Amino acid sequence: MEYIHGTSDFVLDRNSAVTLGKFDGIHMGHKKLISIVLDEARKKGLKSCVFTFDGLPLSICPQKYQHFLTTNSERRAYFESLGLDVEVEYPFTDDFLHMDPEHFVKNIIVDKLKAKVVVVGNDFHFGKNRAGDPEYLLNAGKIYGFETIIVEKERFQDREISSTYVRETLKCGHMETVNVLMGRPFSVSGVVCPGNKLGRQINIPTANIYPTISKLLPPNGVYASVTQMGDRKFYGVTNIGVKPTVSDENNVSVETNMFDFDSECYGKHVEVFLLHFIRPEMKFESVEDLQKQMEKDAQFAKDLFMI
Repeated sequence: MEYIHGTSDFVLDRNSAVTLGKFDGIHMGHKKLISIVLDEARKKGLKSCVFTFDGLPLSICPQKYQHFLTTNSERRAYFESLGLDVEVEYPFTDDFLHMDPEHFVKNIIVDKLKAKVVVVGNDFHFGKNRAGDPEYLLNAGKIYGFETIIVEKERFQDREISSTYVRETLKCGHMETVNVLMGRPFSVSGVVCPGNKLGRQINIPTANIYPTISKLLPPNGVYASVTQMGDRKFYGVTNIGVKPTVSDENNVSVETNMFDFDSECYGKHVEVFLLHFIRPEMKFESVEDLQKQMEKDAQFAKDLFMI
């Protein structure tokens, strides 16, 4: 997949079918848009493209509110897995925020993306003051020679699927519902870093990753998980939190005990999929009590996975 980021100075080398948006979480609604783009591109000999943003400027959204279901690297990897030809990660600057819809259509959709098919949700808005909408694209397409396909929102439990819906559900720790809304398990990825090595001492070794501050996480607690390492997957138990029994620090880590894994994994990239919330994180009176609970958590997860 071609990955264009960090610049507004680009032009695709041939005509495209494109969908546009933030695509945080790449949920079932997003996947519906992308599937139509892929189908249209295949039928009409176009490049399949997704146009999204590299982040929000602090002048628009303060750092403490910039938490996302997927990091840019996670989003990029998933787009590639879906078979898209191009991801454009456009700089979200103040100038872009104040760009009028006509300029956006002419300079970006037509000149840069060379779009012949534009696929958007029925609630899509763009341009200064969100003045552009699907109806605007339909009319502009007649002038500039592109087709606009407007897609109804996907629904679950009588509610439209949106990134907001996913975030609300994630914050409650309802992982089964989150995973239905996303069409795949919610995950956290990163490079395994050394921890305090307590797990080795109590014969429950763990792999630690430290997510970026912008990554939105479910509540601190213990989860049944599956970890992808290279081309291998391991069932396990993951603790998200600050490990209050053995640490006074407030750094949130994602610490996973992978069943049937006994090799060294420091420095390796892993992706941890969270499938079921087991219990909240808690402070124990002793390391021995912690060990007993970790063993119970592992058995719960094994029963859940039927292994």
